[in-house]
Amino acid sequence: MSRSGVGPEQHRQGSEADATATPFQAREHQHIRYNPLQDEWVLVSAHRMKRPWQGQVEPSLLKTVPRHDPNNPLCPGATRANGEVNPHYESTFLFDNDFPALQPDAPNPGPSDHPLFQAEAARGVCKVLCFHPWSDVTLPLMSVPEIRAVVDMWASVTEELGAQYPWVQIFENKGAMMGCSNPHPHCQVWASSFLPNIAQHEEQSQRAYQSQHGEPLLMEYGRQELLRKERLVLTSEHWLVLVPFWAVWPFQTLLLPRRHVRRLPELTPAERDDLAFIMKKLLTKYDNLFETSFPYTMGWHGAPMGSEAEANWDHWQLHAHYYPPLLRSSTVRKFMVGYEMLAQAQRDLTPEQMSSSCTGLSRVLVAVATAVVSAASSCPQAWGPPGVQYGQSGRSMTLCCPGVTAGAPVSWSRDGETRLLQGPDSGLGHELVLALADSTDEDPPSRPVVSCRAADYENFSCTWSPSQVSGLPTRYLTSYRKKTVPGADGQRVSPSTGPWPCPQDPPGATRCVVHGAEFWSQYRINVTEVNPLGASTRLLDVSLQSILRPDPPQGLRVESVPGYPRRLRASWMYPASWPRQPHFLLKFRLQYRPVQHPAWSMVEPAGLEEVITDAVAGLPHAVRVSARDFLDAGTWSAWSPEAWGTPSTGPLPKEIPAGGKPYTQPKENPQMDSPAPPRPSLLPDPRPLDHRDPLEQMAVLASLGIFSCLGLAAGALALGLWLRLKPDGKDGHQKPGFLAPMIPVDKLPGETKKSVC
Repeated sequence: MSRSGVGPEQHRQGSEADATATPFQAREHQHIRYNPLQDEWVLVSAHRMKRPWQGQVEPSLLKTVPRHDPNNPLCPGATRANGEVNPHYESTFLFDNDFPALQPDAPNPGPSDHPLFQAEAARGVCKVLCFHPWSDVTLPLMSVPEIRAVVDMWASVTEELGAQYPWVQIFENKGAMMGCSNPHPHCQVWASSFLPNIAQHEEQSQRAYQSQHGEPLLMEYGRQELLRKERLVLTSEHWLVLVPFWAVWPFQTLLLPRRHVRRLPELTPAERDDLAFIMKKLLTKYDNLFETSFPYTMGWHGAPMGSEAEANWDHWQLHAHYYPPLLRSSTVRKFMVGYEMLAQAQRDLTPEQMSSSCTGLSRVLVAVATAVVSAASSCPQAWGPPGVQYGQSGRSMTLCCPGVTAGAPVSWSRDGETRLLQGPDSGLGHELVLALADSTDEDPPSRPVVSCRAADYENFSCTWSPSQVSGLPTRYLTSYRKKTVPGADGQRVSPSTGPWPCPQDPPGATRCVVHGAEFWSQYRINVTEVNPLGASTRLLDVSLQSILRPDPPQGLRVESVPGYPRRLRASWMYPASWPRQPHFLLKFRLQYRPVQHPAWSMVEPAGLEEVITDAVAGLPHAVRVSARDFLDAGTWSAWSPEAWGTPSTGPLPKEIPAGGKPYTQPKENPQMDSPAPPRPSLLPDPRPLDHRDPLEQMAVLASLGIFSCLGLAAGALALGLWLRLKPDGKDGHQKPGFLAPMIPVDKLPGETKKSVC
């Protein structure tokens, strides 16, 4: 039966009536496609991609995420909403959802009194699985062994919950666009006592196809896609990724095992390793598509379990769905509204167009990068030494012989062999076509790790490193642009300025410098890692206010103060890289300690000099200083190199030098005043620090004596007042005292008005 109960004959009659001389082209003409897995149809309208877009533009998907946030309930060591503290996990972490949608002890709603008002019991459990202890990574940025640990946890939790519940749904919502409320890499696991709607549809469709054709639906579908090669995205030894013929979402993919597998726990170790590898490649392609952290919803569908786990489920094939919402760019998404909600699913981009976008992504980016880096090369993709070329595995590539003009006869042979190539791999000219070249050494680039820092108000630099070491030659393309600031009405004020190249200093180094930056502006840095098999981009938004970090202060000196055995004078200068304008000031913090003791003391000086008044007499001290913007922009600088000094043990000088200048120790005793004297022993001193000073002890004793006298006087005065005002116990009347004249006689309670002598 076709859609809506209309049989094939009626469809054929309608199509014959509408037939014209124009041949059908899927990329130009609307049509409907059947989804055998869900037993439903989808409308494809590829011509609508030509219409201008005036709809909603999503905000940028890129934002800075701290690696560890103690207030994030998914981070190691953080406290969750229920008061539990997460362990300091280093790999995956599975725990019960604090706000579950399903609970194991929900009551039964009871029988229904009408067939239109039916309700049944729903019980289950909900869990959360954290992929990694860091919040600033996603699955494509994790290593293959780290992803393998996630796969193992998926299989383990499926087996654990499947022993009690018939359906275990593993799903990941990535990105705020998909409703993810926490950027920490994680997924959810819901186990239910019932089979959800989509699972029921897939169960019925797969069972019906097996009954009619004698083999699993998705096994046959995978074989057909491998033969047609129209919608394949990735293939490996054990897995294949394709765009379903019936795909609804613009860049939807289906992940299938090549072997007949019903559930995740049935995967072999080799299949789990290969799954981690192909997931990383797929998600990296997603991120590269629009140069953003690609949002999506994904989930696994395996055969039902629970009490029916031992039943015959051979018609089921394990598979995973990926549903990304992005349509045209990182800020334009597809909405399932209107016709999709009221009639049926509809899409603009055909699955074949989407597949070509994904599979050709690396090839296209390589072509662009090669044109930028090496446009003058006589042979394409001149990455390595002369005669060395790279290409994407699984595709035909053309080798050229450098230095040979077109049309000249050239003989081709394999390295180390004298036999000339014949047949489809042979070449007669300066070019050789290798049909479907294959290699196991494919190593596409990964997104580099980028950080930026400003040492002053006008310039900043960015450094990077590869997140995954590659054996292929690698280059980096760097640029930046100034971001616009939204107006009060939320609209864009002006188009973005730039991009401009970020010059690498020196050329080829993993560092580039932006000169003449504006302090109150925001910039977007683009660092693209390129190798012969592809390119991967990292975009980083920065502002000078947040990345400002001055260089450490310079010229730190520590001098003794003659006659003061507990004082040291420290002085320093601004870093040479800091602009010396009066409105660009720095504030400082100074740390000091006896070299034999580990604990630092810290003060915040008001200028470029500080006198330490509580040094330990007779012990050498280490001193260091740090700087920060006076208005607290950015962060503190690194500590300066330590300087050393020992308090003076000599007598107080009898006269002050002329001019009232601070006393400096004579040069004939340089070992006490040098910024870096010979370092004394750094062995820990078991004796506690003795901060006592005779003069200070006398002052403390005098203060105690004065406070004691004042306390005795106050006590005596209080005792006298109490005795004076004490009531007479014999007649019960209070004797008039010196306070009596302050109280009117006629106001005394219980007394008649009379004269008082």
